[in-house]
Amino acid sequence: MKKNILFIDDEIVWRGGQEQVFSLMSGLDRSSFRIFLAAPQGAPLAQRAAESGIPVFHLEPSWEVSLFAILRFLKLLQSQSFDVVHFNTPRPLLSGGIACRLSSVPGVVISRRVNFPLRSWLSSLKYNYLVDRVFTVSASICETLIRNGVSSSRVSVIYEGVDLDWFDQQMTRLALQWRGRTLVGTVAHLSSEKGHETLLRAIAELKNCYPEALLLIGGDGELRAELEATVIDLGISDQVKFLGFRSDVEGLLKQFDIFCLPSLSEGLSSAILAAMAARLPVVATSVGGIPELVQNSVTGWLVKPNQPHELALALETLLKDQVLRERMGNAGRQRVDSHFSFQQKLDATERAYEELLRPGRN
Repeated sequence: MKKNILFIDDEIVWRGGQEQVFSLMSGLDRSSFRIFLAAPQGAPLAQRAAESGIPVFHLEPSWEVSLFAILRFLKLLQSQSFDVVHFNTPRPLLSGGIACRLSSVPGVVISRRVNFPLRSWLSSLKYNYLVDRVFTVSASICETLIRNGVSSSRVSVIYEGVDLDWFDQQMTRLALQWRGRTLVGTVAHLSSEKGHETLLRAIAELKNCYPEALLLIGGDGELRAELEATVIDLGISDQVKFLGFRSDVEGLLKQFDIFCLPSLSEGLSSAILAAMAARLPVVATSVGGIPELVQNSVTGWLVKPNQPHELALALETLLKDQVLRERMGNAGRQRVDSHFSFQQKLDATERAYEELLRPGRN
């Protein structure tokens, strides 16, 4: 008998978390699961899910907890017999989790992709009593939750994965004026934890020795104006181009020569996974789950966060050595194929659902 899985996501933007849950919803075995989504009306995730034939319930914006929100969730849960409710974002968890408990939903899970400590005792309470499992995308996040008081029996690591067959079909065109230059690329939301300023200062150190190097920054966000001003202040306008939000990230990555992500905090980084799938050597910081992806000196280089000079030195080793770039890029692709495949992600998630619904589990 098919199991009904309801995903809940309250974001009105499209970021890595929405890309990841959409791929999960699309990939789950339809002979075993029926998939539903609750998301804000007009959100990109809701639109793409509907276009893919996934039934969508509209999730109204609300405070994290209120009687009204709990009642709305109860009405939603009564509309269909759901076997698993899977929260993809944390804000709806308190109201939605209370509603799930009142409705006796057999399995309640939440995905956790950030490596920040839990903010309060209330957060620990939510993870310990309102969900049956927390799916983390890295062991580092798992360890952080346990240190913050979440029971280890409730936490499972399910790595993200890349569908390499689909990935290899994605293409995009490169601007003619960029051809012939060595392209260092990054793709991330323009927010403080992604470390863009560190990368800009590293590029400034390299501009005289490697004037042919060009940094392409994919993504948008609240820091764009500030970062553009930093580019001018550092005198590197000829070495940096902002690309804005891109819907063709997978194809864009294939045009880069090097991928760099100098995050100050990171859960796992789907962008690094995609870069490795694109056979790019990766220069990144040794924070969060990144060392679980990038093997230092094998698939790329790991450096300390917020260290522009150290980052510049790592980039320089790749800028001056195309053979090394190719070797590290090929090693990264092999690592994705063997450890981070999309099918592995699907299999692990489906097993976790089945375990939750096993009779006599508790």
